[in-house]
Formats: sequence, C-alpha cells, structure tokens
Amino acid sequence: MTKKLLSKFLLALLMLVVSISIYAGEEARVFIVYDASNGLADNSVQIARCTKSGRVLLSTIGHINFFDGANFTHINPKDKSARALSKYKGDYQLFFDKYHHLWSKKQGKMTCVDLLTERFVDNVDSVLVAMHEKAHVDDFFADGECNMWFLRGNCLSNAILKKKFQIRAKATLQDVDLYDNRLLMLFHADGSVAVYDYTTSRFLYRDEAFTNVEDRQKYMKSGILCLVGHQYFQIRNSEHSAVLMRYDIQKRHWVRLMETPFQMNDLYPMGNDIYIASERGYFIYNILTEQSRHYEQIKLSKGRTMIPNINSLTFDRQGGLWLGTVHRGLLYSKAFPSPFKTYSNNDPQAQTYIKKLDQMPKSETSLSYREICTYRDSRGWKWSGTYNGLVLELPDGKKQVFTRKDGFLNEVIRSIVEDDNHDIWVAGSYAITHIYIRDNKVAHLEPYHNQDDVPNEMFLNNRAMKLNDGTIVMQSIDHVTVFNPASFQGERFGSIVLWPKLVRLMVNGIVVEPGTKVNGREILDRSVTRSYEFHVNYNQNSLALTFSGLNYLRPIQTYYRVRVKGLQGFDQWRVLSYAKSGGLVDRSGLLHLPMLGLQPDKYVIEVQASLWPNTWPQEPFTWIVYVDQPWWRSTGIYVLLIILFFVCVAINFFLFVRNTRMRMVCLNEEENLMRRVRNYAELCGQLRKEVLAPQNKVDDTEIRNNTVTSEKFKEVMLKLVPYIIEHHHDKLTYHQLTVCVGMSHGMLYEILANHIDGSPRMLIINLRLQEASELLRTTLTPIEEIANECAFVSPNFFISSFYHQYRMTPQDYRKANAL
Repeated sequence: MTKKLLSKFLLALLMLVVSISIYAGEEARVFIVYDASNGLADNSVQIARCTKSGRVLLSTIGHINFFDGANFTHINPKDKSARALSKYKGDYQLFFDKYHHLWSKKQGKMTCVDLLTERFVDNVDSVLVAMHEKAHVDDFFADGECNMWFLRGNCLSNAILKKKFQIRAKATLQDVDLYDNRLLMLFHADGSVAVYDYTTSRFLYRDEAFTNVEDRQKYMKSGILCLVGHQYFQIRNSEHSAVLMRYDIQKRHWVRLMETPFQMNDLYPMGNDIYIASERGYFIYNILTEQSRHYEQIKLSKGRTMIPNINSLTFDRQGGLWLGTVHRGLLYSKAFPSPFKTYSNNDPQAQTYIKKLDQMPKSETSLSYREICTYRDSRGWKWSGTYNGLVLELPDGKKQVFTRKDGFLNEVIRSIVEDDNHDIWVAGSYAITHIYIRDNKVAHLEPYHNQDDVPNEMFLNNRAMKLNDGTIVMQSIDHVTVFNPASFQGERFGSIVLWPKLVRLMVNGIVVEPGTKVNGREILDRSVTRSYEFHVNYNQNSLALTFSGLNYLRPIQTYYRVRVKGLQGFDQWRVLSYAKSGGLVDRSGLLHLPMLGLQPDKYVIEVQASLWPNTWPQEPFTWIVYVDQPWWRSTGIYVLLIILFFVCVAINFFLFVRNTRMRMVCLNEEENLMRRVRNYAELCGQLRKEVLAPQNKVDDTEIRNNTVTSEKFKEVMLKLVPYIIEHHHDKLTYHQLTVCVGMSHGMLYEILANHIDGSPRMLIINLRLQEASELLRTTLTPIEEIANECAFVSPNFFISSFYHQYRMTPQDYRKANAL
C-alpha cells in the first residue's frame, strides 16, 4: 500500500513539475502582431491552420490568406463561387480533403478552393461530380483522415468509399469522425454521439453528454472536436458560456472538464496539452494532470499587453503559436522565448548591472585613432572594434577583418566580450553579434536585433562584461541587455527542419500566376507553390525565382544551399545567407535567385534551407526549368528540313532524268535538222548552177508567199548556205550555225524546222534576184546579159521575177538606185 501511495505521489510530483515548466514557458511568450498593414486581407481572422507544406493558411471575412514567412497573399471568392447549403446554419468552418481542396461553410453557404491553383472553384457542382457525388447537398463534414462526408436528408455518404449511413431523422449533425478505421462517430447538437460500425454501416450505440434536457438545449450553438489517443475533446457553446467535454471511447463515458462564462472557439492538441481559444485569451488544458491554465492577458512586443478575442489557434512546424483574433489580426509567438532580457536604465535590476560595469578594470592599452575598443581573449587573440568592422589579430601577426559581408548588421564595433564557451560576443551601434569559434577558427557570425528583443539603439563603448555565472551584460544608451550563453537556446534550433518553398516566379519581369501569359504562352497551370517544372520559350529566358525557407522563428537566420545544374556561376553548391549572398537573401529570409539570358536547355535547381550554415538535414528540393529551342531549331523543324532535302533531291533527280531524256531528244532533233540543213544547202548549191526557168506557172502568189517567218528563213539561209558550202568538209555543229546567223538556239530551230522541208527554188530565185539587183545598181550591163549572167532562162522570166520581188521593172530599179 505504501509503495502504491509513493508511486502516485511521485507521478503527481512529476506532473506538477511538467505543468510548472509548461506554464513558465507560456508566461514568457511574447506575441508579434500581423494585421492589414502587413498585407493581411482583413484584421478579423476566422480560422488559422498550418498546411502540410509549412505555410500558414488563414481565413478572413471573404478571403483565404497564405503566409510564407515574409508576405501575405490572398484570394477572393466570386458570387458564383458560393453554393447553397440548406441544413447548415452555424459559424465558419474549414476542411481539407484528400484531393487538394479546401472546403468552407458558413450560414447556409459552401465554397471550395482548388489548392493546386489557389483559386476559388466557380462551379462547386463540378467538384462534387468528380468525387462521384450528387450535386444536391444539405451539409458536409470531413473526418480526421480528410474523407469528405455529404449529408442528403437522413443519409450520410461518401461515394468514393462507397459508404452510406442512415442517421436519426430529427437529430442535427455537427461533426463526423472515423475512429481507428472501424467506428464512424457522429456528434450531434444535443451533445450525443452515435456510433456506427464502419464496415457494415450498422448502428451500434448512442451516448449522451448531458443527462438533463436543459443542458442539451443550452449547449447546442456549436461544437468543436479533436481526438487525442482514444479520447475525444469537444467544446460546446451556448449564447454566453461554454463547456469543455471529454468522451472516452473505450469507457463510453462523457466527462465535463471545465466551464467558462464566455465562449470557447477552437481546440488544438499539442503533445499532452490542449490549447483552447476563447473570447478572452486562451487556455491550456493538460491531459496528464487534468489541470488548466488561463492566459487572458498576453504580452506583445515593446512591453504592451492585450486581452484578445481569439477565434482560432494553430502551431507551425517550428512550434510557433498563431492566434487568429476577431479584430486584432494575427498574433504570433515563437517556439522559444528570447534569450535576451532587456531592462530600462531606470530599472533597479539595470542599476545593479550598471554598477558592476562601472567596477570593471579599465584597459591600459592605448587605442589607435581607428579603434573604439580592444579585447584579448583566452587564446591570446586580439580583437579590435573599429568604425569599419572587427579586426582579429592572431599571435603570429596575421589579421582578419570582419564586416557586413561576414554577418554584421552594423560595422561600428563598440564592445567585445568572451563567454565560457570561448565564443565572442560583439555589440555595435546596432545589434549584438555572436561569433562562433570552432576548430580554433571563426566558423560564422550570427546577428541578433530588435526582433530578438535586442534594443534598437546604439551600444556604449567598452560597456560589456561576463559575470561569474557566465551571464553577459551589455549596456546601450537607454537599456541594459542581459543573457547567459550557457542557457542560450540557439543550439536547440538544430532540431528544427526548414522546408524551402517557391513562392514567386517572374518571367521577363512579369509576375506569373496560373493563367498568366508571357509572349503569348501560358507558363503555369497551377499555383507557383505547387509547381516544380516550368517550360518557357527561348524568348522567355529571363527568370527570377523567390524561395522561402518558411522560417518563422528567425528569418534572418535562414541559410540556403543552392545549385543550378546548367547555369554558370551556380553549377556548384553555394551557401547563401543574408550576410553572404550579395543581396540574394533578404532580411525576411527570402532567397531571390536570378536566372537571366538562359540558353535553350534543361536547368535543374536544387535548394536546401537550414538554420545553420553547415547542417542540412533535408535532401535538396528540386525544380526544373526547360527553355525550349526556337521553332527553327527544334527537332521537328530539323526532321522537316531533312524530309524537304530528300524531296528536293528526288525532284532534282527526276528533273535531271527528264532533262537528260529531253536533251537526247533535242540532240537527235538537232542532228536531224543539221542533216536536213546540209541537204538543203547542197540542193541550193546544185540549183545555183542550173538555169532558172518558169515552172508550170510562176505567178504572183508563189513569189509573194512570204510571211515574216519565211522572210526570216530566207535571211537566215542567205547566210547559212554560203557558210555550209564553204565548210562542207568540216563537221559543223548546230551551235556554229547559231553563231553564224547571230540567233538563239530556240529561234533558229523554230525558223529552220518550219521551213527547211520546203523547196529551195524561191530561195535561189531570191539569191539570183539579189545578185541581179546588185548588177543593176553598180553596172550598165544590159538587162538581157544580166538575166543570162544570173542564169534566168529568158529576159522575160527575169523581168517578171524581178517585178514580183521588187514591185518595179529592172529598168525602173536601175534608174531609182543607180550610183
């Protein structure tokens, strides 16, 4: 019996110690305010949740907000985005499903957000149809596994799971949960829970939370539910009060845990504690001790306090607490309290520390005109604070200078001190900087500023000391700052993992969102935070990517490890921080990665984020950018050009064959024509030796039947016949004939081909008449002799032929053309 009592006592003592430590941590919480001035859509935050990716999601009146650690973005619904919900008349509720949707309902209306595009769905019915559900819905719920349950009349169903349950006709259903994949728990407005067998859809039992009708009717306004182990915790509100209930599934028993004279609005389990949002601050209920603590008044930065009306609360991945208030916006408290304690100079505690600073021995080392302070540490290293940074002089005489590029927020160094871990702490005109010494060299610098409760003012020269217990004291103009590096919580950040997220994409200077077109091309079909591959054209090759480490704890202490395969200057791993990035990492912890003038190629971006420069607990997150080739350099164009090349080769081959055949035909025709021309010339030669006599009837028609072409023929033959006769022993070519007459191949061929088969008689007559006309002009030879000389059979035939040719007698021609 004694042992049992002792064990119970020890257990109770342990719980008490745990509770005291928890409550002590809560007492130290200081909240930062985010409101509409910081980019929040509205100061009334209805629900706050942390997504799986680490972003904080908030619903304000009429908007859904996303916070990436530095900036708020929000999306707005349209009138057609809302759909009627006939059986729900309660307050705002938000549900996630398994298909990247965010569902909300309030006062008979339902909306749906597509989280892939981060847009409200215009047609909610289309989403229901995609889930194999009917369009008509009276109410809907989501269980702890994000399964969606739709209520139509008295039937609760999930078409994807192929489950249907018949519920009580007059019961108002408030919440649904699937326990252990075997029991479907239905929580009603009267405080009862109905339990169904999930496999068979059979009703098993119902347990009432309230034994009297008065309480059932009183606490019907709303019910908020959460599951911890095998126990359900539920808030039930009335008009002006609330009660926290617990239902043990194994014992089938309801227990009333606490009551408040005001409403409670939200539950969030965190370890063995349940955080409860209320109209007056928040509560922490410890499951082990069954004790609760009310934090009605909360602390804000700069010593302010507030009694907030809290709608919702949640925790981020780093353990930070977020409170969504009715009128005060969003409140955030870091997971760990600041290690710095600041006292005003008028504070008695500050006066005690100031007296100790006054008792410090004065340095006898003379300062140069550039030095503000000097300090020699336990290694014998000399540290000198100057107006241009911190100078370290090693015993061997080597010097190092540390400035902004190494991590200082301000380069005017006013006081220096060493802690028990042999690290160095430096105070400047702004901020306190921790210099980590590892392996006998400076590892890195970590600055602390006003967001860490360090006074935003100038520190005094040589006003820093280490006390016997390891506490460091530094004095600024109006405050004394005290901290103990031995209990400093910086090293505990090592357990925190950061998840880098792409939060903005710019292409050619244009911020890209789903549906945005750049140079006629749509870059994204989903939200940039959900995109990991991008295809851009060759003329969309200037990109700027912004990443967030989602570091809510200390944004300025965000380190990135970056590599871009294919991008010169980033093709090897680089560690970037606010101090060492050339402006690529800003004070809000955002990484701005420029990728300018990209050539067509594939670029693989690998990013890691951490709170420490040499610790990378996560595998790299990867994004891929494809810069497409211009159309004239694309594979398709090359294939088309190759096809065109072979087509051209085939056409040319066909034309070559055809032209070769035609050339052979032409050569044959030319040879045939040459043969006929030679025969014609030889015949002309024979006829020139004969005496010309009239044939059957040489009349005007025969002699004057000369078209333009026949005249050309005579003109040509008058040149060719003598030439052929003169070279009758040579092998003449057709080309030589064209040169002789000064014509093209085609024209000469046409003239000869059309007339060569005719009689040469008229040509001979013309030749002899031409010879006779020359004699008539140049001599006085009688006409009879000229007729005889020109081989005309008689003077009469000569005169007749001459008249038909020249339209005058030989006598008249001589008179008209005599020389």
